[in-house]
Amino acid sequence: MLRHLLATTAIVAAISTAAVAGETAAMKDGGQAGASDDTGVYEFELHTLAPETTTGILATNMVGKPVVTSRNAEGEEIGDINDVVFGRDGSVHAVIVGVGGFLGIGEKEVALDFARLNFVAGEDKRLIVVSDVSRQELEAATAYERPDYIPYWMTTEGAREQMDKVTENARSTYETVRKEAIDPARQQLDEAMSTSWTEEKTEVDAASVSTDELIDSTVYTNQDTNIGEVAEVLIGKDGKAQAVVIDVGGFLGFNAKPVAVAFNSLKMFETENGDLLVTAPFTKEQLENAQTYEPATYKANPDAVLLKG
Repeated sequence: MLRHLLATTAIVAAISTAAVAGETAAMKDGGQAGASDDTGVYEFELHTLAPETTTGILATNMVGKPVVTSRNAEGEEIGDINDVVFGRDGSVHAVIVGVGGFLGIGEKEVALDFARLNFVAGEDKRLIVVSDVSRQELEAATAYERPDYIPYWMTTEGAREQMDKVTENARSTYETVRKEAIDPARQQLDEAMSTSWTEEKTEVDAASVSTDELIDSTVYTNQDTNIGEVAEVLIGKDGKAQAVVIDVGGFLGFNAKPVAVAFNSLKMFETENGDLLVTAPFTKEQLENAQTYEPATYKANPDAVLLKG
């Protein structure tokens, strides 16, 4: 059974990770998973129906790339290419450049004549898009307005909305997978490992264990990891143990962090030697990140401090 649970958990984790990673890649790349973050464009050779080969640059490779005033370090970035306009004869007439704004919000689009662009060789066969236009000239130019009959989803704003939806869907998918698959599988795995570790030990009724026996007892996780020692047993108004304070971390009792843990979350066993074995369904990280136990705070509102399993 344990082998089955391990395999199930691995499969669930792989599926959920792949789904979220895939959608995250789409978010970063504007819907093209695996797209490069490179700021240059590339010219390549291709075969068409004509007998001779030709060279060219993909329009999709240009979209999102910056236009600069110079390839040198002092060159100023004046905007990003949002779209490419070409005529019926196949010649490129202009590029739509987004100017100003922040992360694409509030920017102004300007149609820039393609003749005012140059492709300058950069590193690793990249071509840097350079223009003789200044930022001031673009900011002063008439804003480009897309025709009403162009579908909204094809506009820059529409594309951004789609990216926002992808982001939200990825987040929602991850939360759903985590709650409905990963967390239950992890819990089953913990229970299976706990059972295999304690199956040869005799579970005892926690109510039969005295306070003196509990104090200074080592507490283990379900995976046989030492997570601390019982420093105190907290008694409720009914006279029954309500919680224990576990000292986490520190060295030889110094600088340890006290954490209040619900008494009913503990399991107690008697080992082959008759010793008391205490387990808790928490990891060491969970205890280290839990709220520090303070008597006054606990007395005022136990639920706000208590770590429950």
